[in-house]
Amino acid sequence: MGGFRYERPTTLREAARLLAAAPGASVLAGGTDLLVGLRSGVARPELVVDVKRIPELGRVGWTGDGDLVVGACATLATIASDPRIAAAFPALAEGARAVGSLQVRTRATLGGNLVNASPCMDTAPPLLVLRAEVCLASAHGERRLPLEDFFRGVKATGIEPGEILTSIRIPRPARPGASGFEKIRRGLGHDLALVNAAAALDGPEAPLDGPETLRVAIGSCGPVPILLPPVGLAGLDAEGAGDRVARIALERIRPIDDVRASAEYRRDMTALLCRRLAARLLAGAGSER
Repeated sequence: MGGFRYERPTTLREAARLLAAAPGASVLAGGTDLLVGLRSGVARPELVVDVKRIPELGRVGWTGDGDLVVGACATLATIASDPRIAAAFPALAEGARAVGSLQVRTRATLGGNLVNASPCMDTAPPLLVLRAEVCLASAHGERRLPLEDFFRGVKATGIEPGEILTSIRIPRPARPGASGFEKIRRGLGHDLALVNAAAALDGPEAPLDGPETLRVAIGSCGPVPILLPPVGLAGLDAEGAGDRVARIALERIRPIDDVRASAEYRRDMTALLCRRLAARLLAGAGSER
């Protein structure tokens, strides 16, 4: 590992200046993916910009409207252990908790997990169903992008040359706590998702004021995580909702055969997770429906 220049800025402005001068630079946050690439020779940047010392990138905070703003360098362990996040956005806490080992989660960052853009990442499905958006900054200013427009392919995102992901913003949920995450993995020592899924019960705070819908996203079944169209729940019990979501999911996913699982197995497990999430969330909301 070597042959690159290393910079450690302490301000976002300084980081943006470095990235503007070297659009092919790599950003170092937790390093759980980049360091592996550097050591193996897969990653060969001329410049590595270490952003861990920029204070605002590590912050987790709430707006006056109840939105959650997570700095890109906030660790997955921080997110997984935050009781307020777990109460408002269970799917996000559960997805963060599903990543790797405790040692990995203590180093890995939410921003890094998203920027790595692996099809089987565990934080993307929760954030998709929770309507998250990302904030990107460069020497020219800032812009926001809905997360569903952020992923462009395997290891490919909407980040432009010279940009850095600074934060992820999640709007206050109309139904706090009404979300969940599920994951199928091979077993001990194989933590990558064969299939994962997240769901969020959406709709008005008072169910009788309007229709309820279920938002579902599927991971590890295509080049990018797949956000399904909202599924209306009018007239459906948990079993019917699960069947409808599973049918829609199977029409949209594009799983492949690989060394970890077959496409057929992934399709079966996708249907299982859709039904499991629908049963779980509708049972939790049963007293209100």
